[in-house]
Amino acid sequence: MGKHLITNRLLEKLIGASFSISIYYITTLIDTNFNLFEFHELITQPAIWMLFFGYGILCSIIIDDGIGRMIPRFNLGKQILFYILFGYLIFLFFLPLGYVLIAGTVGAFFSLLFLLGKKTLKPFKWYSWIVFIVPIVCLVMLPFDFTSKVGWNEVAEDGFVEIGYEFFNGEHLIPVHGNKGEKIYFDVEHTNISGANGMSLYDENGDYAGMNEEGGGIVSMDFEETTTKYIVVSTINGRYGKIQVTWWE
Repeated sequence: MGKHLITNRLLEKLIGASFSISIYYITTLIDTNFNLFEFHELITQPAIWMLFFGYGILCSIIIDDGIGRMIPRFNLGKQILFYILFGYLIFLFFLPLGYVLIAGTVGAFFSLLFLLGKKTLKPFKWYSWIVFIVPIVCLVMLPFDFTSKVGWNEVAEDGFVEIGYEFFNGEHLIPVHGNKGEKIYFDVEHTNISGANGMSLYDENGDYAGMNEEGGGIVSMDFEETTTKYIVVSTINGRYGKIQVTWWE
């Protein structure tokens, strides 16, 4: 297989991956009513990029350049069948069987979109490169914060923060410093007229950290080393709300 042919086939697979992930991201953006914070939370998940550009391209190589060369008369019907099969396959390793049927059906659908993009959008056609617009825009969005706050009023004291707002869409981080070996308890009360509220915990690098449910709405965090962790309060389209966060040893 010549160098030019190899490059062309790899470009076809990149186009297929870009086409399918573009459909996925456009669909989810519409589903969130164009809420950029929710959409940004989605595109920052490495697993999604790996599914399309890692697993998707690898499976395409296995099917087209491996299985397709071993099976006689490997026509489009057989190719479609294997793409559907590989759309289900990955979820068998991570999900219970009942969930595999749901997730696998979605996976099979986007596998077929991958195949459709690869088959119909050829690298030598200028319009085929349009499929890279959505992934590139998503990559450009990654460093930005799309949290929106209106009428924000925050009062902070030692071990206590109270926040009032007119509109809040996104997340807000409250730093809590702890010494090695400490266990700090905290309580979050978040009320508003409307909005979907959430709470989580980040470590000093902005990664999710583990929490312990203590009962009665009380949560705790363990400090394996002296560091700062962040209590994260979030909401989607919250209106006229109040947040109270209290922490203690």
